[in-house]
Amino acid sequence: MNTKKHAFVPTVDGRLEDRLVLNGAHHASGIVVTLPGGEQTYVPPQAILTTRAYNNILVNIHKATTAFGRSQGTDADYSHLSSQVSKQVGRIPYSRTDGLVSYVNDALQYYAPADNKALYSDIRSTVVSYLSYKVLNGEAAIRKSPGHYFSDADIYGPNGAIFNQSTMVS
Repeated sequence: MNTKKHAFVPTVDGRLEDRLVLNGAHHASGIVVTLPGGEQTYVPPQAILTTRAYNNILVNIHKATTAFGRSQGTDADYSHLSSQVSKQVGRIPYSRTDGLVSYVNDALQYYAPADNKALYSDIRSTVVSYLSYKVLNGEAAIRKSPGHYFSDADIYGPNGAIFNQSTMVS
């Protein structure tokens, strides 16, 4: 007896594009944030950073600076550090156009591998300062990721400028 398992065979119909647009519609909307003075402003989707992404950025920068700390400090080591840090800092809204990526990269040359802890601390404080400025001016927003517990008091906490989900724009 010849038993053949039935395999799924996709069919292409004219509605595929409609489904893609509908699925992406939720992500295409920005949010309205309330600034410290009470004024409300719209933040576009490309300027929204989730706490999960922010945490991931910091973890990857920490890994890069730790690896640099174990290196010999050669030109290749600095180049690798620069590449890794640029990739992560570049994930922050407007960081490339505002020059944050260049600013951080230009400072890397002043740190030796033995300074890796200070390097991480300095990069982190620069990122926190930049994000705080952007969020408090309504140019960017940080959204708490669902199911992600995040305790960085610099960004998320009683005094953090985190958007309120009830003010979402559709």
